[in-house]
Amino acid sequence: MKSTLQYWVAVGFGSGLTARAPGTFGTLGALPLVWWGLSWSFPLQMLGIVALCLLARWSIPEGGRRLGEPDHGSIVIDEWAGFALAAWGLDNWVGWPVWSLLAVAFVGFRIFDIAKPWPVSWAERSIPGPWGVLADDLVAGLYVLLLVGLSAMIWPL
Repeated sequence: MKSTLQYWVAVGFGSGLTARAPGTFGTLGALPLVWWGLSWSFPLQMLGIVALCLLARWSIPEGGRRLGEPDHGSIVIDEWAGFALAAWGLDNWVGWPVWSLLAVAFVGFRIFDIAKPWPVSWAERSIPGPWGVLADDLVAGLYVLLLVGLSAMIWPL
């Protein structure tokens, strides 16, 4: 029973099980949770991100075992954590409407997660095991948070 739950958490409750673009569909699967999390206080948002990271660490090994690859594309709990970091962090930096904040966080996160500029690529290659699977997505989310947050401070809407 535990291993089945771990697998379903790893694949984002099925959102990562698409034939094409599982990371993008997996990130879309996190949208309701992230939207709901935007109504939380900042400390609760940080706890939410930590909880997603711990769930990722717990579930990724089982997802990799069942899918035959430690960082299989269908494992998307790491995308959930990275997207949450981008969106929930931006919510505390900029005063944008929720829909625009989610759109920018989603698009920005997918760009950095796919392109993997340094240090996203470094995190993916250099950190072993489940933390490495998670690390590149957290760095991609942090990239969005920093670049969009700083841009919004320099050029407010």
